Parts: sequence; structure tokens; C-alpha cells
Amino acid sequence: MKSILRAYKHAPEAHLSSYCIPIFVDGKSCGRLRPLTIDSLHREEEMRLLTEWRGASAEWFTSQFPVTVEGTRQWVDEQILQADDRILFLVEDEDMTPIGQVGLLHYDEDKKECEFDNLLRGRKGRFGNIILYALLALGEWGIRQLGLQTGYLNVLGDNHRAMHIYRKLGFREVRRVPLRKVTEGDVTRWVTAPELSGGEAERELVTMSVATDAYYEIIKQFQ
Repeated sequence: MKSILRAYKHAPEAHLSSYCIPIFVDGKSCGRLRPLTIDSLHREEEMRLLTEWRGASAEWFTSQFPVTVEGTRQWVDEQILQADDRILFLVEDEDMTPIGQVGLLHYDEDKKECEFDNLLRGRKGRFGNIILYALLALGEWGIRQLGLQTGYLNVLGDNHRAMHIYRKLGFREVRRVPLRKVTEGDVTRWVTAPELSGGEAERELVTMSVATDAYYEIIKQFQ
């Protein structure tokens, strides 16, 4: 698994297209997932877009802080490219215009499970539901290339739009954890608070999961 992710993240520019995952809708290609690579660190437009998208969606992350281009570049380098168990893709529409991002995190070789991570739609594409189909494409790639048997994700309980999309993809809620807000200077974190009950918690972190067989059934419905 590590070698596969490493190969994608170190894909040479001249052959990058062969490492992209096509996004299909009704049998027609409507975009692709392009992996962030070491060359991405030097693409200023990509770093700017990632920064803008993260800033615009800050409320849906458990950590909120001032986002900068240089901070984003450091995060991509240290937390994505240098991580053995993580990968991030740009979602591109049929004109190869970046409109969002999605990735995989915490791949467990023994359990054959992985977390879907950093799903963001930065702007609307020509095809309205492309993010949903991007997730389908990523999940199918994970099953085929990484042997995934279970996928899961964590989402804030008040992010109803995201949870609606995940349910359409077969994800089912398996756990809720109460959160409380901690602010230190210009950084706000939502941290687990097991001492709180659901009624007392300010927010909740919801874990949702889907197994391979259920995922394939969903894929069939969208074909």
C-alpha cells in the first residue's frame, strides 16, 4: 500500500495523467482525480486554491486557524506527501479545472480500512454533483488498488449537507462523540469531551462507515 501511494505522490509530470482517476457519470467521463505530487508544491495556483477552500470551509473542521499559502504548502509537504498512509487528490471537471479536493487517510494494512478525508468543494463545476461521483471514483480506486474492505469518515454532526451526501453513498452512522470548544489566541479547536452527554455538548463528531459490498451496490445504482 505504501509503495502505491508513494508512486502516485511522486508521479513525474510527463506521466501524471496516467496516475489520474477518471470520474464517470452515466458512462461518460466528466472529470478526474489528480493526485497532489511533489511538483504541486511549486504550483502557486494550486497552493492558493487549497488555501482559499480551507479558509472558506473552516467551520466544518475541528481545528480553525488563520490559513496562509505558506502554511498550506508546509501542510501538503509534511502531512500529505511525507505521510506513508495518506494521499490527497484535486477534483477536476471535464475541462481539467480544479473545483475541489478529497483524500484518504489512516490506511490500516491489517484491517484493510481507511478514512475518507478532506472532502471540499471549492467551487461549482459544470456538472453539479461531481463531488459525489468523485467520492465514488475514489472509493472504487481504493477497493481495486488498496484492497479496501471498509471505509469510514468523520464529520461534524451539524454538517447536514455533507452527511446527506455520505448517506447516499452508503455510509451509515456508527458513533457520535461530544465536543467542546477550546480557544487559544486565534486558534479554535473542537476537542472530545466524554464527560458531556449529547444534550450538553456544543457539537458532536459523527463517525460513518461503509463496507465494500454495500459500496459496490451504491456504485451500481449510479451507473
